[in-house]
Amino acid sequence: MNFHYYLRGVLILFFLSSCEPDDICLESNTDTPNLIIKFLDFNSGENKPVVNLKIKGVDSENDFFIGTVDSISIPLSNYQNTTPFSFTKEFDSNQANEDLIYFNYVRNNVYISRSCGYKMEYEIENIIVENDNLNWIEDSIIEKRVVNDEISHHVKIYH
Repeated sequence: MNFHYYLRGVLILFFLSSCEPDDICLESNTDTPNLIIKFLDFNSGENKPVVNLKIKGVDSENDFFIGTVDSISIPLSNYQNTTPFSFTKEFDSNQANEDLIYFNYVRNNVYISRSCGYKMEYEIENIIVENDNLNWIEDSIIEKRVVNDEISHHVKIYH
């Protein structure tokens, strides 16, 4: 009888020890991070929410975000080195103002593990706000070029 318990114990230990860390994708392993944008007042530099903001991908029919916000995270494309967005302030009024923003970056595949696979990291090269002579976006500054986490903002947009 003791022999059977001993054998079972040895078999359980054998199976547990054969599992390698690469076989399990832990929740602590992060996915591809989004770009975090912080909106600031152009004159004071203080946080300033954008009222009734609508964000939409330029080539997309769906709205990405609708609401009032002082910071937001948006996804960048994993298949191109540029992601264009339409940022429309006061979208639901007669004073709607749309600015087109192009985020240009270099993509880097980063290996996490066998079970998690890869994640994408980005290095922002520049931001272009298309000039239409009525821009509500006054300026944009890249605070953190490498987008590899979602801990703090990467870009500041002044309005």
